[in-house]
Amino acid sequence: MAADARVRVRTFAMPFGEAAKSVAVAWPEAELIGAPADEQSASDFEAALVWDCGPEPLARFLDTQSGLRWLHTTAAGLPPEVLARAAARDELTVTNGAGTHGRAVAEHVVAVTLAHLKRLPQLLAAQCAGRWQPPTAGELAGLRAGIVGLGDLGRSTARLLSAFGTEIVGLRRGTAPVPEVATTFGPSAWQRFYDGLDLLVVAAPLTEHTHGLIGRPQLSLLRPGALLVNVGRGPVVDESALIEALDSGRLSGAALDVFAAEPLPSDSPLWSMPGVIVTPHCADATAGTERRCLDLLLDNIGRYRSGRALRNIVDPARGY
Repeated sequence: MAADARVRVRTFAMPFGEAAKSVAVAWPEAELIGAPADEQSASDFEAALVWDCGPEPLARFLDTQSGLRWLHTTAAGLPPEVLARAAARDELTVTNGAGTHGRAVAEHVVAVTLAHLKRLPQLLAAQCAGRWQPPTAGELAGLRAGIVGLGDLGRSTARLLSAFGTEIVGLRRGTAPVPEVATTFGPSAWQRFYDGLDLLVVAAPLTEHTHGLIGRPQLSLLRPGALLVNVGRGPVVDESALIEALDSGRLSGAALDVFAAEPLPSDSPLWSMPGVIVTPHCADATAGTERRCLDLLLDNIGRYRSGRALRNIVDPARGY
């Protein structure tokens, strides 16, 4: 594309401050537009930069944009509604934020797992009540942890957990070994993967293959008293099966950052279930993540302007 041509770029929830200034400097010919006054008539965008947007509004936007050439999202995953539309558009290139969230999410996984093992919620409750009530705590060393999804989130989590002496196994769509994981299982070996896990970490994106991937059969194979941590996408786990496993004691707890419906409805039993830690989809909400997301976007803007290959191109058929 010509460097001096005006380019209309739709932005979704672009942060004010450094991000907006940096994008404007990196793409001087871009006309950066938030929500147009008449969204339906604004059908001439060449690119879209997405920090945050629900799947339905983003899908509706794509339906009106026959001339869109590039869609970038800072998220690592894209909802099925958006992927389906991207798959039907050969002229549209989609890029994502893969590789920018793993460090923060891995630290979150370790934090909530240690909080569970060291009984921090109980200790804090005892402190508030003025009770001297030391519990018996657990250790990460020697536990068998299974990670579903071995992209940036899964591999980063595996590296951190391994440093504590945790045995790591992984489940992925392919069967090729992953250096960060002791044993890698493919989909056909799912029973061997789940069998006897002390800790199950869900780090998979939401695709047609992962929706409802973890339900009663999978949870029943975990070691009694296991912990489930979900930092992937809520619908990957059957929420009703999860609640049953918590109620029955099959699971001693769960640390959940993502849910089938977000925000988590106020009447959900997960808010008050013993052993459950609820966080509002914030595992990657760090200044470091924001910086890495912006650096990747600015690099891709430079590549787009000069006609070079973009980084993190999404395969709509795979979902990532």
